[in-house]
Amino acid sequence: MTRKITITARYPRDADTVFAEALQFSEMTEAMRGIAAYHGLPDDVVREGETYVVDITLFGVLKNPGHTMYVETLDRQSRVIQSCEHNSQVTRWDHNLSIQPHGKGCVWTDTVVIEAPKMEWFTARFAAYVYTRRHKHRGAEALQTLVTRL
Repeated sequence: MTRKITITARYPRDADTVFAEALQFSEMTEAMRGIAAYHGLPDDVVREGETYVVDITLFGVLKNPGHTMYVETLDRQSRVIQSCEHNSQVTRWDHNLSIQPHGKGCVWTDTVVIEAPKMEWFTARFAAYVYTRRHKHRGAEALQTLVTRL
């Protein structure tokens, strides 16, 4: 069964500035500090059409080698990134990131569609935790998290 995780976070900052930060792999690495370490991730920005293969270590002990991230779409004008990801445990991790103006700030929405045949419920809950924690670390003013079956 497929699960969809939607995380909506409000920030008191300009959408273009927040999107420019989201393009930096170093920003993601910082937001994940304490949860995950990425080995093989470039010290660069996200690029459309690129495939990144990284080894992820969760909580300093759980190794997840060969996580593959393909950046299908990077639309700077619309402030949208779409990646298709997978690894040995997760057959589908499609991530859509959208940052849109809202009042004096912006709304960042992460939508993740997951298929993980052996541990789907756990993987979906873990993804919800990870993305929610990232936004807390970034200083989101408000957060909403929803996990649904597709």
